[in-house]
Amino acid sequence: MLWPGSTMSFFKGFGLTRVLRRFLFEEPLTPAQVIYLVAITVVVMAYGPLITRDSGGWALLVDGRVVAVCPIREELENTINHRFYFGDSGVDFLHRVTIRRAAAGEGPWLLSDRQLEDVLARISGAESRCTALLVNGELKLAVADRRVARRLIEEFKSRYGVPGGDVRLLEKVSFADVRAPASAILSFQEAMEFIDSGGRRPELYTVRAGDTLWAIAAGAGMTVEELQAANPGLTPERLQIGQKLNLSRTVPVLNVLATVQRTEKREVPFTEERRRDNSMYRGQQRILQPGKPGVEEFTWQVVYLNGREVKREVLESRLVREPEPRVVAVGSRMLLASRSGAGGALAWPVVGAIESPFGMRWGRLHTGMDIAAGTGTPVRAAESGRVTSAGWDGGYGLAVDVYHGDGVVTRYAHLSRVEVRVGQRVERGQLLGRVGSTGLATGPHLHFEVLVGGRPVDPARFL
Repeated sequence: MLWPGSTMSFFKGFGLTRVLRRFLFEEPLTPAQVIYLVAITVVVMAYGPLITRDSGGWALLVDGRVVAVCPIREELENTINHRFYFGDSGVDFLHRVTIRRAAAGEGPWLLSDRQLEDVLARISGAESRCTALLVNGELKLAVADRRVARRLIEEFKSRYGVPGGDVRLLEKVSFADVRAPASAILSFQEAMEFIDSGGRRPELYTVRAGDTLWAIAAGAGMTVEELQAANPGLTPERLQIGQKLNLSRTVPVLNVLATVQRTEKREVPFTEERRRDNSMYRGQQRILQPGKPGVEEFTWQVVYLNGREVKREVLESRLVREPEPRVVAVGSRMLLASRSGAGGALAWPVVGAIESPFGMRWGRLHTGMDIAAGTGTPVRAAESGRVTSAGWDGGYGLAVDVYHGDGVVTRYAHLSRVEVRVGQRVERGQLLGRVGSTGLATGPHLHFEVLVGGRPVDPARFL
């Protein structure tokens, strides 16, 4: 709408001078004139600041040319900033736009927001009507309509949502009906990618031979932590030649915060309780109770940001089942009398290398150890005791058995000569006989056995 150029022309144009003349000179007014005077008074009060001077408005210029004049500057700024979305071309267009005080006679005057919107749409090429997504009050992108915009938000939330969890956006999101160039209106898939990446495409790097995370990060001006943040799951061990790495971290337009409570059970390890048992010798043990792990139930509150766990907090824990300890009886009985001064250990009957240890040999158990020694080497008692056998003993050849008490017997076999008799008391280190190769022996050596309760055990445990 074009406004008259002066206040007087405004009054004349609406016939107000004739009404005022009759009112000032006390001429009676007709009822119609009274109603007319009231209506004009309302108009004058509303638009008085505009119609009492030749200008007073604000001119909108594009490329230096006045395209519109409006009474209020904020109206111009609001229309440009909130009713249009220009996309990538917006910066260029806004650089062409200026606002200044309107000079006398400049026009056209526009009082309607729609008129101003139409003028800007025609000049900027942003004539398509669409829906803009506002994030924290800032225009971010434009899609075809509100239906698409709502679907966009819901699907983005569901992408990073957690089943059974509370899902919300960190940002304040709203929609606005705007105009935009057709090229700036994104399809649904384009809009989804834009939200996820902030509209930025990351720079890619191809890993070469000899590359390290530190070298790649330094070359890109990044820290290793920033490089790993831009490539989730990246570790030095997973770096491979030919691998594509993002060298810039994209920042999403929206962030989805998902909070969920999870309950899980964990095994509580059992402890081991060791009990001394004087009925068994040192080195022996027996399991009295196998032990059973307990069960503890935890309730966690887990927080995910865009699908990545960022926080985990224990809300509640309870012990579902107590662990049962493993109880082991440990032998504490001295193998031999402590008065010997041996402290429960046996003395070596001869000095020499072990030719064949205790254990399986040639498909059968070798019940002692063979100690290499030359024929005639003295064989001495490993501990004090009483001789229970002395003489020929089948495959053992000439052999001596010494009983030390508590069911413990030491045996010395393949002797060339026996120096003691049955029933004789011997002391630790006393001569029992001499090394030979009698019985089933392939050469001179001492076959030495330790028997506990009639069962052979490994002599190495007690020497």
